[in-house]
Amino acid sequence: MRSLKACLLLFLLLAGSAFPGSFSNVPFDTYSGYFVSNKFEPDAPASFVMIHDQAQFDLIFGSAFVMRDKSQRLPPGIFKSHKILAVIHRGNAMCEYGMEEATLKDGTVELHYRVTFKKSDTATYACPLIVSIAKGDYKSVRFVENGKVEKTIHAMK
Repeated sequence: MRSLKACLLLFLLLAGSAFPGSFSNVPFDTYSGYFVSNKFEPDAPASFVMIHDQAQFDLIFGSAFVMRDKSQRLPPGIFKSHKILAVIHRGNAMCEYGMEEATLKDGTVELHYRVTFKKSDTATYACPLIVSIAKGDYKSVRFVENGKVEKTIHAMK
């Protein structure tokens, strides 16, 4: 009986990936140690972007180096094979992000992540989540924050 259940489960998993419209996981990496330029959408409470090249990235982010910094930075040449997705929250709260998954369905990448806010009475923050995914023929990117769709953007080639 146990082997029958295992075979059925395996069949369902394999069959699910063969049907059009099924979800597939998208490998991703996260990066840190960057600050947000105060010239990039400074009045927006949140920004959601897809970045295609280093020049565009450099307009939005700068590197923040500190002693004993263990931040994971973008590797050189990453834009040859990857795109960067970023979420930026601004306001009187420090943000902590946690990536859950990235999926692809019908040409739309869904980026699922959690965010928690730690309020501050004295400071204003611009907190980024920076994620890379392999280049692909994507139609759009849907940002899903704490289980709720926050924004869908159309992918540019």
